Amino acid sequence: MEEIKALRQAFQSRKMGALLLLGFASGLPLFLTSRTLQLWMQDAKVDIGKITLFAVTALPYSLKFLWSPLLDRFVPPLLGARRGWLLFTQIGLTIAIATLALQQPSQNDFVLNILGINCLVITFLSATQDIAGDAYRTDILNPLEAKPGASVWVLGYRIAIFVTSSLALVLADYIPWKGVYLLMAAFMAGSILTTLWAPKEAEIRNENERYAPISINDVIFIVLITALVAGLIVSVFVGYISLPVFYWLLAALIIAWIITSLLLPTELLGEAREDTSPQNLQAAIFLPFKEFFHRFGLTQASIILIFIILYKLGDSLVGITANLFLREIQFTKTEIGAIQAGIGFLATTVGVLAGGVIMTKININRSLWLFGILQLLSNLGYYALAVAGKNYSLLVLAVNIENFSAGLVTVATVAFLMNLCNHRFTTTQFALFSSLMAISRDVLSAPAGDWAKATGWPVFFLLTIAAAIPGLLLLPFVAPWNVKPVAALNRPGLDDEDVWETK
Repeated sequence: MEEIKALRQAFQSRKMGALLLLGFASGLPLFLTSRTLQLWMQDAKVDIGKITLFAVTALPYSLKFLWSPLLDRFVPPLLGARRGWLLFTQIGLTIAIATLALQQPSQNDFVLNILGINCLVITFLSATQDIAGDAYRTDILNPLEAKPGASVWVLGYRIAIFVTSSLALVLADYIPWKGVYLLMAAFMAGSILTTLWAPKEAEIRNENERYAPISINDVIFIVLITALVAGLIVSVFVGYISLPVFYWLLAALIIAWIITSLLLPTELLGEAREDTSPQNLQAAIFLPFKEFFHRFGLTQASIILIFIILYKLGDSLVGITANLFLREIQFTKTEIGAIQAGIGFLATTVGVLAGGVIMTKININRSLWLFGILQLLSNLGYYALAVAGKNYSLLVLAVNIENFSAGLVTVATVAFLMNLCNHRFTTTQFALFSSLMAISRDVLSAPAGDWAKATGWPVFFLLTIAAAIPGLLLLPFVAPWNVKPVAALNRPGLDDEDVWETK
């Protein structure tokens, strides 16, 4: 009874109100540089191949673990370690989104380059806001408040997704796109007031730790981040011609990362403490991979990593092109916002809830098989729509099936990734694995517009089905049907935030 009373008080607290609004701020920028921006660019007659190429500007969301230690290492002069960084990023996001509103997409490559850099600034600041927000939520919640706090944050995040993917599209049928984006910038400015109003987090370090001299690891991090951002900017400037080069550079980075991890002495694994955060570059970036390869062996670990990259590729190709396709077959932005974002949102929610229930009955491995096959077949809905043309009944059916399947796969995938983690490296390893999965969403799917233009929409959607097959063919090696996965000891359980987080 006391716990129920305490829980009710927690939901009525200023703390929960702040988390709801900060969750909204976290989710707001995501679609403003992706699906919503795609339709603005399409209205401006930008080539579809160039539109889908903009997916690479989302990479900061996948690589944010690289600079997350810097937010622990340096404390802003105002509001403390967590709220200080939230304030800094939210001011930057407000300015960057307002700047985006003042631009006009066009076929001109220079204009698109500036637009791409603006998007990259937004995604970098948004990813940094996520790091600070996750840390703030962790610091401010006591054990009893952890679950409701995560749920409240996710609710705010999902409301923001609905606003930017549904409400924004409806508004764009009645007011100019610039007005829509200025309104979104105003929403973002409101988050600054939320951060100022939010409860202060507890101090997490003493004065000596806070103002310690800059170490060689700090310098390495800063150089690495600078090189990464510079490389992305160059890729955007050069345009689609650079995409093969970008693929090779990304592959080289991953291979170098793995080789460096393998070369580290195994004895270093014993130095990693399970009750503290990583203290240096080697512990934060390389040791988690070292432990993973040490546990599974080089061959099996490599197959698992390839599976992580390929498993959702077919779904990623549909996700990046769906709104563009619907506009091409003459659905209005209001119809897309109401059906694709509105009804699709509900279908995803049902899929997530159903996936959690089903997975408890048939285990993770079998869920990956069944949900993966359903995800592959769900793309047939868009193929049927491409053949039939504008048809409301087919649209509702295709959107519901595809989003429901995506919800199922999300639950199984998150559970699978969590199951791969060792309890000493859970946070870092999960970030690494989810970053690899995002490669198919943000990089491998980037040429989708050119593929659709070259093949036509019906053939393209058949290609998305073919793209899903390689990942399914790896299932016997990474998730055998009759073998239960071995869980890592003391691994944190799956919660709402794990399921809902999309960045």
